[in-house]
Amino acid sequence: MTDSNLNPNIYFELKIGPALDELLPIFPIALILFLLFKFPEFSSHISGVLKTSRSKVLWGWSVISCVIIFHSIFSYFEIAELQVLIKEKKYEMVVGCVENYSAEVSPTKYKTERFVIKDTQFEFSNFTNSIFFTGDDHIDNFIDNGKCLEVSYIQDGYENKIIKIIQLLN
Repeated sequence: MTDSNLNPNIYFELKIGPALDELLPIFPIALILFLLFKFPEFSSHISGVLKTSRSKVLWGWSVISCVIIFHSIFSYFEIAELQVLIKEKKYEMVVGCVENYSAEVSPTKYKTERFVIKDTQFEFSNFTNSIFFTGDDHIDNFIDNGKCLEVSYIQDGYENKIIKIIQLLN
């Protein structure tokens, strides 16, 4: 989805980089693991700074490394799958005017917004950290009752994750 330069009415468009970017954290992790295991003086220095044993440093960093590596691998596959869905246009689209717009602010100041277009419900929040449309992308009260939009989205379970919003001229 890269036609935002061609259409000035695009309000939001998902921008994802190459899936391989998700694997980048593996390289510094592998380097640190190598240094810790290959050079005992390096891991001994770290254990001295942390005031713990060298074996705890090695064990702890190994566990953290595994978590980061697995997260990177799963993120890679998630982004690659998303790219295929978008490229093959295997997403849904609804065109119509916003109905039942609501916004609720929690006591912790997080805002959750909901709206409906032709019986298709959308919900987003500034609490959610996501590559999809979130409350952090909606800072100007653009979405409101009566606003006519074309919304492209991917269904994920019971959620409709927005990948593109185009304002229609009423």
